[in-house]
Formats: sequence, C-alpha cells, structure tokens
Amino acid sequence: MAAVLILGLGLTSACDTAEERAENHYQTGLTLLEEGDVERALVEFRNVFQLNGKHEGARLAYARAQRERGLVQDAYGHYLRLVEQYPENLEGRRALAEMAVEARNWDEAERHVEAAITLAPDDILVQSIDNTVKYYHAVQDKDDEAQQAAIIKAQALVEEDDTLSSSREIVLDDLLRKKDWYAALEVLDEGLKQNPDNQRYYQMRMAVLQQVGDLDGIETQLRDLMGRYPDERPRYKQMLVRFLMAQQKLEETEAFLREDAAREGARTVDQVQLISFVEQVYGNEKALEEVEKQIVAGGPELVAFRALRAKLNFELGNREEGIAELENLIEGADRTAQIRSFEVDLARMLFRENNTVGARALVEKVLAEDDSQPDAIKLKANWLIDDDETGDAIVMLRGALNQSPEDAVLMSLLARAYDREGNHELKTEMLALAVQASGQRVAESTRYAGVLMADEKYVAAEGVLIDSLRVNPGNVALLAGLGEIYVKMGDWGRVDGVINDLEELDNPEAKVRAKSLTAQKLAQQNKGEDLTAMLEGLTNDPQLGRNAEIALLRTKLADEGPEAAQTYLDSLLAENPDDPALLFMKAGFLAGFDKPDEAEKIFRELLADSPKAPNLWIALYRLKSQTGDQDAADAVLDEALSELPEDGNLLWAKAGQLERDGDVEGAIAIYEAMYEKNSNSLIIANNLASLLSNHRDDEASLSRAYTVSRRLRDSDVPAFQDTFGWITFQRGSHETSLDYLRSAAAGLPNDASVQYHLAVNLAALARNQEALEQFRKVAEMINPDNPPAFADEVKAEIDRLEGNAN
Repeated sequence: MAAVLILGLGLTSACDTAEERAENHYQTGLTLLEEGDVERALVEFRNVFQLNGKHEGARLAYARAQRERGLVQDAYGHYLRLVEQYPENLEGRRALAEMAVEARNWDEAERHVEAAITLAPDDILVQSIDNTVKYYHAVQDKDDEAQQAAIIKAQALVEEDDTLSSSREIVLDDLLRKKDWYAALEVLDEGLKQNPDNQRYYQMRMAVLQQVGDLDGIETQLRDLMGRYPDERPRYKQMLVRFLMAQQKLEETEAFLREDAAREGARTVDQVQLISFVEQVYGNEKALEEVEKQIVAGGPELVAFRALRAKLNFELGNREEGIAELENLIEGADRTAQIRSFEVDLARMLFRENNTVGARALVEKVLAEDDSQPDAIKLKANWLIDDDETGDAIVMLRGALNQSPEDAVLMSLLARAYDREGNHELKTEMLALAVQASGQRVAESTRYAGVLMADEKYVAAEGVLIDSLRVNPGNVALLAGLGEIYVKMGDWGRVDGVINDLEELDNPEAKVRAKSLTAQKLAQQNKGEDLTAMLEGLTNDPQLGRNAEIALLRTKLADEGPEAAQTYLDSLLAENPDDPALLFMKAGFLAGFDKPDEAEKIFRELLADSPKAPNLWIALYRLKSQTGDQDAADAVLDEALSELPEDGNLLWAKAGQLERDGDVEGAIAIYEAMYEKNSNSLIIANNLASLLSNHRDDEASLSRAYTVSRRLRDSDVPAFQDTFGWITFQRGSHETSLDYLRSAAAGLPNDASVQYHLAVNLAALARNQEALEQFRKVAEMINPDNPPAFADEVKAEIDRLEGNAN
C-alpha cells in the first residue's frame, strides 16, 4: 500500500512539473513577444503545446501572432482548436468570424459570430461582423429591405468606430454596386488612413481606379506598393507586369523588366522573369537567345540558366537534348536543394515522355533526401490522388502546409484530395483559403467560384470574382465568369455591364465571350427573333462565322422545325459543298429524316478522308444502332477501335456493348483501363463503381467500388446517387443509403434497377409496406421478354411481404 501511495505521489509530482514547465514556456513566450522576438516566442508556445495541449493562453497568443504575421491558414487552425476546447473564448470566436468573412466563407462566419454575439452582444466588433453576415444573406435572398437596413447600420457603426473594416466594406460594397466610384474612393482613402497596411483596400482602390479610367493611377499605386512592401515586392511586380501587358504596353513592360533585372540587388529570379516574358510574347526561340546571353555572361548562377536552357529545348521539341542536359547537370553534383529541384524538373519531362516509372523514382529519391521539397510533394500528391490513395496524399499535403502555410497550390491539391474523398465541406474551405493565399489569382478564384456556383451560392461566387478582378483588371475569364453568374441570377442589367466591359477590351477572346453572353441572355429572355437576328449578323464574322452558322442552324431547328433547318443547311452547302462540318450535319439530318443509307454514305466518305476522327465513327455507330442492326453497329465499333484503339468515347461504347452482351468482366476491364488513364472523370468512376457493386460480391471489389465512388457522395446527379447509395447499402449503412436511393429513384423514375435498389433498402429496414409497394412498382417495369437478373428476387420478395401482411 505504501508503495502504491509513493507511486501515486510521484505521478502527481510529475504532472505538476509538466504543468509548471508549460507555464514557464508560456511566460517566456509572452516576454519574447513583448521584446519583438516572434520566432523564438512561437517556439516557446509550441513547447507549451507538447506539455499541455489545452493551454488556453498559449493557444491564443500563438494564433494571434500568426495572424498578425499574415499566416492566415495556420492562425485559423489554432483559433479553431482554441474554441473547440474553450467554446466561450470571445477573442477566438471574433477572430474566426472575421477571418471567415475575409475568406468569404459565410457559413463559418455565421457559425462563429452567432456564438460570439451570445457571449458579448454589446461588443461593437461582433455587431459589425454579425451585420456583415446579415447583409450577405440579404443580398443572397434579394431582400432589399434587409439589405438597406444592414447598410444603414454599417454606416452608423463606421461613424462610431472607423476601424471596423467589415462595416466599411458593406458601405463600399453598396457604393460599388451603385457604381458611385468617386464616393467609393473617398471611403477607401479614409480606410487607408486608419490602416495604411490594409492591402485589400489597395486592391479595391485599384479596381475603382480602373472603373474611372485612371490607368496612370493604377500604375503609380503598383509601383508604390513595390516600395512599400519589400517582402512582397515580387508579387506586386508581377501584378504590375500583368497590368502593363493587359494594356498591350509590351515595349514598356519589356523595358521595365530589363531595368529591374539590371538593378543593383537584382536576383536570378528577376532575370528569369524577363526570360519568361520574352518566352510568352516572342516565343521559346527568343527566350532561348536570352538564356544563351546569360550563359555567355557566366556568373554564380550559370547552372540555373543551363537548367532553363534544358527546359526550353525540351519545349522546342529537342526533348532528348533537354533531358540530356539536365541529366548532365545532376550527375555527380553535390546533393543541394537546387539539384533536387532540377531532378523534379527532369521528373516532369520524363512523365511527359510517358516514362512514369522513371519520373516517380526521381521524385521518391528527392523526397527521401528532403521530405519537404514542395514541388516533389505536389507531384507525388497528384499521383497519390490519381491512384485514390487520398489518405496518404492528405497527410503529405498537410505536413507540407505546416512548412509553407500560405502555399495556394498545396491548398488546391488538398481541395482536390478532399473532393476525391467526397468531402465537399473541406474541399470548399480549402479552395477559399487558396484564393486568399494566392492573392486572388485567376485560377484559384475561378475554381472556387465554380464550386460556389454549383452550390447555387451566386452572391458569394460574385464576390470572389469581383475581388479577383480588383487584382486582375480586365481579365477575360473573370469577366466571363461574372457574366455567367448574372445570367444564372437573371440580373440582365449586370449581364449587359459585363458584356460592355468585354467588348471594350482589345482582345479577340473577349469579343467571343461577349457574343456568347449576349446569346445566352436573349435565349433566357425568350427573345428568339433577337437571337436569330444576332446570329445572322455574326455569320460573316471571320472569327465567329462558322460557330454562328451552327448556332443559327440549331436555333432554326428548335424554333422553326427540321424542314427550315434543312433548307438553311442546304443554302450553306451550296456555298461550301465540300465543307466537312456541314456534310457531317447533313448526314445527321438525313438520319433524322429516316434516310440511313444516304447518311451512311456521307459518313463513309468523310471517314475515307479522316479515318482518325472519333466523332465520325461514333455517329456511324449510333446510326447503325438506331436502325436496329446491332451486329453491323458492333462491326463499326470494332473497325473504329482498330483505327483509334485508345479513344475514350469508342472504348466507352465498347464497354456498353460488352455489358449489354453479358460480358460484364470485359466491360469492367475497359473501365479499369480508362480509369487508370483518367481517374478524374466522374462518369468513368460512376460506371466502374456501379459495375463492381452490381455484378461482383467479394469484399475486395466492394471496397474498390467504395474507394472509386466516394467523390459522388455530395452529387445531385441521380445516377451518381444510385451508385453511391447502393454501395453504401452493401457496406451495411442502411439508414444512410436510404436518402441517396430515395433521391435517385425520384430522379430516375423509369429505371428499374434504381427502383429495385430502393425496394431492397426499404425491405432491409423492415419498412414492409413501403417495400412491398416499391417491389410491385419494379415488377410492373420489368420486361418479361428480357427480364433483368433481379426479376426472380422481386417476385420472391413480393410473395414474402404479401405473406407477412396476411
């Protein structure tokens, strides 16, 4: 007993010692923060976490410090852990709500501000954030009264406390929506007086300057920002280059880049930027000339320019030469970070040369020496995601983010991994963080906006694109995306505004996008005559002529019927009798007019000239199938595959044929091969998972089906819901599967197999009356001349359930 007591006292003493050590580290960290030694302070706080993971003060101090340093993602994660452990921590709730608003993550903002306002209803910052969330909802719901109330309250809050950035942004947003540009400039300038380092306001200010046409003001501000933020000079330099190029000031851009590369203190990256500009504007050969100048000049970074020469040679088609030069640079060299980066470049080359084994071996070699090499991690993570090893990819990427917490590419890859796992919430969160970390780059912004649009969160998507346009004024992809959002919202005034902005750009793609938006607007407004007139006016356009003719043909087919469309097509063929696209459409019309022999003759003539055109083979295959001659259709498919053995659409058709003929294993083999080449395709994933779950009953196949289908869990496509629901049912989660299968059955009311899956699920849950009615429904759908494999089971279940009812 004494021994036990002594042991117990020892444990208590050890526990007290750990807590005391944690507290000592915490106090040291606070002292270091006061002295301005943030790095050492953070080390002390990490030591606290190792000893006491629930130390409230250390967690708060660490999160606050990281946020002040601009490391938003890391700060957010620590604030989140703080409020999970201490739900009533007001500072944590406020910070999370503020950061969520900045990231336009309105669901998270609402969650945290609701908790904060319960804790401190009179806190003016909490009131401001709460009002911002209400404003967002009012805009989303098109509630003008609530929106105006939020604007009035925001104005009052800013008057009371002019440091409230969230309220100021409501005032700004209102002014921007009203296009009161000069008033918006005044509000922005007032905000910058309060916080001269608010980079978001500088971005908004540039957008407003763009609207008032003060392009010199934008250029001046960008140059000022380069000097104001030395650590972010490269980012603002890149923005200035993009801005100048958008104005077609190529000579001024080149002069700036040459001057910047020659300035005292210039680095290799500045010379590489000049070479990249030359490559983009004048081509790879001119860029290679610039590289050769640097190589002749010599210098300490000679090896970097030799590596760049290798990559340019590779892009110019001298692939063996490019690979050989990189291999020579790597062979025998000291194992430095630079050499490892060259090996990653070489891996990319090998991958493009279809040497996957060699590429992966190089990446593994790099990571064995440096498991934090960012480009190697990104390559391997991509491969892991492609191979459905998403758990390993997520662990690797999260580790990399701990080292580089503001790397937008890592965040985007994490979003892709979560998407593959079917975790829509985490995917969306990562995409939002990637936008912020990238500085509202176009790729990240359009990717996130696309997800928001798919979720019908149009106002949030609009905000993301507008924020990006402030940094990338005049970007065609952003403007076109904004136009698509306004079409979805039916906001025709703003659609017209985007169309005008696109038409003002001296850019051929912008003109095409403007016409496309105009066509969409007229179609949505049911202005068929206006749409037809517009398309007729475009038929002589050198860029849009053929597309306009095809669109006009479709419009005539829909509005005036096949005969009118045929007449128009004949008039086009009279001018261009040998045009393959027009002949292809004529064959389609002939097939529709029940003239399969004439249609086949045209298809065969076109194939004689273009035997590698998959769309021609598919059209001929469908023609034969529609005539009921399945043997002839199968022969066409085999003939097509002899010409194009790797074509996805033809392989798709072949898999369908094999499945129809009862060779399910053959169909699975085709889908497996297609999935290996393109595991990103939702449809391939769905079909493969569906066949595995419906036609095999071993655990390995069911596990494989689940892995492949995880990404479908949040889909609203009925076929995808059926696949994931049925697999979930087979894995024993009968309550979860029911929601998916009900939704699928509602969306595919005439598909017997989908209705059968729902019936089986209901029976398994002992919902006998519902199950009986569902099985009877399935029985009525079964064709007695060609019954499915489950026909006997349906009859047996009806008999069993009717017997139980009696």
